[in-house]
Amino acid sequence: MLDNILPTPKSVASRDETVVLSQKISFDSAFSLQAEAFCRSVKILYGISLTEGEGGIVLCKDSSLDEESYWLDAKNGGLCLAARDAQGICYAAATALSCLFVQDGMLMCPMVRIDDRPDKDFRGLMVDLSSQWLPLRCVLKYVDACYLLKIKYLHLHFIDMDRYTLPSKAFPLIGGGKEQYTEREIEILNEYALARGVSIIPEFEAPGHVASLTRTYPQVFGNNIPDNPNLKVETEVGFLAADSVLCPGKKECFDGIRTLLTEMCEMFPYSPYIHIGGDEAAYLVWDHCPDCIAYMKDHDISDSHELYSEFVGRVARLVLDLGRTPIVWEGFPEKGVQYIPKETIVIAWESLYMLAPDLLKHGFKIINGAWTPLYIVDNPDLRWGPKDIMAWNVYRWQHFWDRSPAKLNPIHLDPTENVLGAQISSWGCTFEQGIGRAVEHLCALTERTWNVQRIHDDAAYGRRQREMALEVFHLIQER
Repeated sequence: MLDNILPTPKSVASRDETVVLSQKISFDSAFSLQAEAFCRSVKILYGISLTEGEGGIVLCKDSSLDEESYWLDAKNGGLCLAARDAQGICYAAATALSCLFVQDGMLMCPMVRIDDRPDKDFRGLMVDLSSQWLPLRCVLKYVDACYLLKIKYLHLHFIDMDRYTLPSKAFPLIGGGKEQYTEREIEILNEYALARGVSIIPEFEAPGHVASLTRTYPQVFGNNIPDNPNLKVETEVGFLAADSVLCPGKKECFDGIRTLLTEMCEMFPYSPYIHIGGDEAAYLVWDHCPDCIAYMKDHDISDSHELYSEFVGRVARLVLDLGRTPIVWEGFPEKGVQYIPKETIVIAWESLYMLAPDLLKHGFKIINGAWTPLYIVDNPDLRWGPKDIMAWNVYRWQHFWDRSPAKLNPIHLDPTENVLGAQISSWGCTFEQGIGRAVEHLCALTERTWNVQRIHDDAAYGRRQREMALEVFHLIQER
């Protein structure tokens, strides 16, 4: 019964006995939201309705524990889950959901003591909601998967090119009449994730991938290129149009960004991070924009490469002023890196623009988002599986792309606290395409980041993954 828990707990002491649990639950008042989410999951997974009362399952506070640590103790008399904080009690609840079973209509648990804590804080999943918009019910299923697998962060890519899937009071046209979430749906998402220990990271794109802004409000966000309005410039991902990138030379543009980011912070009050994009921008357009040329001259910026970093830094400081921590994709050039505040966290994914060792050298904390093996895309030629992730570790970067130095020479870092963890990124997939692969990948990712040192060989891990994945699918299919 204890061989299906992922990630593998740090310490498990069990006896060959079981505990019969009364269908009662009691909890510290600080854990009321988490208790409600736990009861709902027990009902779905085991068909048992827990009612409030003494003598069964207890969620209690233990201030002696470190943040996000927990213990679970099943013995005669009941099952106790303990943590210092709500995050830790969510991890304890997720472990308990894997320990429980039903026999002869009775809720039962092995007699066990588990003491556990994560090695790395950042265990994340990114879901692309712009290329393939998902209804709220599907997004909540991703939250459920993160809950059971102790994935702390769900990064939602709300904005890309002509899609802006969040509501905006200040700029109501930017959705373009396409699928958008309502304010009420965002509220439901926030509360649902909070109760399950999943932090939502909303993403705002800047300066690239923003045709939704420049085409609907060109006077605010667009570049001023009257002589060549159809200009395209070459980037690492091909030729991109001038209206795919914001104009850093106009005060109106930055004021608009401030307004949209303020709206985003208000919509996501529990989110510690705001992702601001920062990659794949057609910034050579700025060499043709009089407003950008004037801005570079006035601020002693040598060229558009330096302006790129300076603009990312301006937006990052705005996020800091709003009381959140900015995250960016690796994408800005080294030239101008001094403009970017060191509080900014960088997801190192491409191993092309700046390599992980260089980002650390410049004082940034980083997240491993390596293409290989952490990306999920709708392309059968670019496919990695759980075994690849199990063979990887959080200090390793590799890429399939010939242009990346990490293809022939994978990057290996010495262990450091400045690598915060890792993230799976799912791009361009429908829910049906993405959810199965996401669960498989997350099972491996959570194992390799909760426990940096590998514990299981492929066979032992495979048995755990099969059982854990079945539990996750049971929960998300029934919600």
